[in-house]
Amino acid sequence: MAKKIKSLQTLLSEAKKRDSYWVACAISTFTEEIHKLAEQGNISRAELARRLGTSPAYVTKIFGGNANFTVETMVRLARAVGGQLHLHVSPQEYEVTLIQAAPVRKLKSFSSFGADEYRTVSTTQIEEDVDEILAPAA
Repeated sequence: MAKKIKSLQTLLSEAKKRDSYWVACAISTFTEEIHKLAEQGNISRAELARRLGTSPAYVTKIFGGNANFTVETMVRLARAVGGQLHLHVSPQEYEVTLIQAAPVRKLKSFSSFGADEYRTVSTTQIEEDVDEILAPAA
C-alpha cells in the first residue's frame, strides 16, 4: 500500500500544533537578530565568544540554531552585541515575525540573510504564502 504524501500546508498546519515548532521559530528569530546586530557592530564570532567568555564553537552552535537558551543567556547575548532583550507574548491570532519561505533556505546559513528578508505577516498571510509556494508553476 502506497503511503499518501501530505502537502506542505498540511505538514505546516500539523507542525504549528506542537510546542517544538514554536520553540524552533523563537530560536531562529532570536539568533538571526543577534547575528544581525553582530554584523552591524562588526563583531566577529571570535570577538563575541570573548565577550561571552565562551568558545567560538559555542557561538557557531548559536548561529546554527542548535542552542536552547535560558533568559539569562539571551540577555547576555543581546548585551554582548549591543542589544537589549525584550520578550513579548501575544494572542495566537496576532501577527508573527518569520523568515520568508523562499522555497526552502538553509537556516544554518545566517550570513546569507539580509534585513530585507524579514517581514511581519498575519497567520492568514502565512497560509496564503504556503498556497502560493505549492501552486503549480504557470
